[in-house]
Amino acid sequence: MKLKVISSGSSGNCYVLESDTEALIIEAGVPIKEVKIALGFNVRKIVGVIASHVHSDHAKYLNDYMGITRIYKPYEVVTSNKQFGNFFVKAFPLVHDVECYGFYITHPDIGSLIYASDTEYIKYRFKNLNHIFVEANYSDDLIDNEAVNRNHVLQGHMSLQTTLNFISTNDNPNLRTVCLLHLSSSNSDADYFLQKTKETVKYGANCYIAEKGLEVELNLCPFM
Repeated sequence: MKLKVISSGSSGNCYVLESDTEALIIEAGVPIKEVKIALGFNVRKIVGVIASHVHSDHAKYLNDYMGITRIYKPYEVVTSNKQFGNFFVKAFPLVHDVECYGFYITHPDIGSLIYASDTEYIKYRFKNLNHIFVEANYSDDLIDNEAVNRNHVLQGHMSLQTTLNFISTNDNPNLRTVCLLHLSSSNSDADYFLQKTKETVKYGANCYIAEKGLEVELNLCPFM
């Protein structure tokens, strides 16, 4: 199983969890053509699309998937659990300026995974996570106090320190992957954010910044 980053940030968000036989799309903030290219145009392996909230950088292109696969929008109808192929997805509420949800995802190949973006904080703790994909939008040291959108950033997104606290709280010997999402183009520093994340994890998890084209191996047993 691989994570493929199609796009991450305010210009559009889209991530693919892809195995040899199936793919789950997280967010639909870019045209489906970009997803098709990442999948080698094998759209038949798409088992579902999940979107966290209604903002265009996450949901603008959901209609591209109509008639191709199932679409899950928990901000319209929340269900306790959804199954897409071998992926099991549970939505949980986040803290944004519109109704927004994170996802707890399990799959036999990868174990458990948390995806959370566009939130001020995450009030839940998760047991024995294997993978964390979480927003780190800005740093208090870097944010422009004169910026017009300063209040939107502070009210709807996670600071680096809040993200690091969440990672530290959920760090465990089974954690294999930490990937920071949705960095602000003007209020973040990817190298610094990555350094601080590596300093935070205590059990050797691999750490990444979600950038277009990034591919990360997620299998729990990569040599089997």
